[in-house]
Amino acid sequence: MGVNAHKAFENSGSASYRRNLNPDPKHIEELRDARNKIRATLTSAFSNWEKRIDADILFEDVAVASFAKGFAKPRLSPKFRGQGSYSYDTLNRPTHNPPQEMDFDDGMFLPSSFITLNGEAHPIVASEGYFRLVEEALAPLCRTEGWTLNPDRPRPSCVRVSLNNKISHLDIALYAIPDDEFEVLLEKAARSAHSSFADSAEAGTVLFDEIYKTITLDRIMLAHRDEGWIISDPRKLEDWFRDAVKTHGEQVRRLSRYLKGWRDHRWEKCRLSSIALMACVIRYFEEADAAAPARDDSSLAELTRKLPQYLREAIPNPVVEGRLDEGWDDGDTPLRPGFVQCAEQLRDEVAAALAMTDRSAARDRLRQTFGEHFPDDPALIEIEGGSSAAILSSGVLGSLGAASDAGSAVKIGGDERFG
Repeated sequence: MGVNAHKAFENSGSASYRRNLNPDPKHIEELRDARNKIRATLTSAFSNWEKRIDADILFEDVAVASFAKGFAKPRLSPKFRGQGSYSYDTLNRPTHNPPQEMDFDDGMFLPSSFITLNGEAHPIVASEGYFRLVEEALAPLCRTEGWTLNPDRPRPSCVRVSLNNKISHLDIALYAIPDDEFEVLLEKAARSAHSSFADSAEAGTVLFDEIYKTITLDRIMLAHRDEGWIISDPRKLEDWFRDAVKTHGEQVRRLSRYLKGWRDHRWEKCRLSSIALMACVIRYFEEADAAAPARDDSSLAELTRKLPQYLREAIPNPVVEGRLDEGWDDGDTPLRPGFVQCAEQLRDEVAAALAMTDRSAARDRLRQTFGEHFPDDPALIEIEGGSSAAILSSGVLGSLGAASDAGSAVKIGGDERFG
């Protein structure tokens, strides 16, 4: 005997863990409204930059020198494109608020002339001036709306605006793209017989796929407060995750949200990033000997069985050099052992819950593990035969000792380790 908890995780017809993780629609509407106001404010500020900021602050010295010789000062017309968890459809509502907030990412792409500095292509717009103009333009809007600009301390690669609902914020990443390449792509998109770009009401501000996906790979540069301009192509991360969903199915997205929900329930603040968890989910699908189980509960059990080992090992950044577990082993109290231990508890709790013979008890155990967003209705959990034997044979519970039932087997492993 055992339980089938698939509907408790994923059930399009009524409450489920996935549906309960969805952000409140009113908060999404507030975020969209704030995003649109921010975009309009920045579009106006950059189109009239000469009234707001001196050229020698906004531009590199070589560009300022060219203006003094009579060269025309550029018109600046930023474009915008959503990024991050909202664009991936993995945005969850917070569990502990405060301090947890929904993170809504927007990318601002500024078509700019490029020059060669030290043998490398470089925007004529200075990264420091870019940040300054954005922040000076947004400050009055934030005061009017009751928002907070850059709470705590400015982040190195974005401008943050916290909304007055205390549950969400927007992070605006500042990019530059070559204006000559952008204009060619813009003309091609407008001429395309199959393109809705030219007729779109948002064509003036949104960076559409026809252009975004065809900008040269190393020609998207990110403004960084400490490092100046750095090559950073956000498309790589988007493509990596969307390709995984396309290859392995929507379960990739759902399991990513479940792990993020578990993390947010387990910790108020945590260095175990969403991208690191998504990388673990994708690794699970890529390494599967056969197709992952169709049921979300079964697939989650298999994923959590492997998660402790994934967290013990290095987690490489999937798209650029570097690692997603940077700093986990530093200091007198490294983070990795705690993450692994919590993943082991997650593995044991999921396996024990699915091996139960009482739907209410299974529901209670899963709610204890995943938190208040896990549905309270035991009718979403079905009793069925064979699940217990399958789970035990996988080694998840069998390795814990020959206890008389799944609950006591997990007890032997110490299910009170974290209170």
